Amino acid sequence: MSKGIAVLLGIILAAPSMAIAGPYIGIGIGGTRTESSLTDLGLFPGPVLPVPDPTVGPDPNFTGSDDFTSTDVSFDVAAGWMFGRFGIEVGFTDFGSAEQRYTLPESCNPSPGGGCQSRDWTAQMEMSGIRAFVVGSVPVSDKIDAYLKLGAMKWDADYAGYERNQAFVPGPPIAPRYEPVSFSNDDTGLAAAMGVNLRTDSPFSLRVEFNYYDVDTTDLVWNAQLMGVYTF
Repeated sequence: MSKGIAVLLGIILAAPSMAIAGPYIGIGIGGTRTESSLTDLGLFPGPVLPVPDPTVGPDPNFTGSDDFTSTDVSFDVAAGWMFGRFGIEVGFTDFGSAEQRYTLPESCNPSPGGGCQSRDWTAQMEMSGIRAFVVGSVPVSDKIDAYLKLGAMKWDADYAGYERNQAFVPGPPIAPRYEPVSFSNDDTGLAAAMGVNLRTDSPFSLRVEFNYYDVDTTDLVWNAQLMGVYTF
């Protein structure tokens, strides 16, 4: 990605000024991919809750994968101003809810009439962010512009981890095995984007855009979206 950004930046600097300039607003929808781990997110299950009946088994230790990957729908609004081939933009993105479920071992109560319960551990990360970009754009043809955006995003995220019942067999209830986890976090990180703007003979245009965001509790957060833009 860094090589592509460098090439596009070089083209922008060498290109003549664009004819289209002025303020604009946009609304976008797309999908966000989040890749991390339960450990980095702070959502690895534990400690094990006390079990009132020591005969309840099996061993409740979590043996699932630590990997966390999720894709969800995202929504975006933006406003900016182009001054020739360069401009500024601010915006807000709702990244949706990144969620993954991990199957826990079945737990059964061996007492007379006892049943079994199958549970999973659900890890969630809900994030939104306010961002600011410097924009560089260059015409590719009379109807298409390529652009690059570099800046920062102030993000806020809510994290949660908890057990969820999957299936029941009638019998005495079996206690949860792990403490639920719930907390919030926020920070500021690098943001970058590149895409193409498909212009029409009206003030409306369509962007096809790829975004990258540096969020310190994740390995990767990227977003691909379509955005409708109106230039005043």
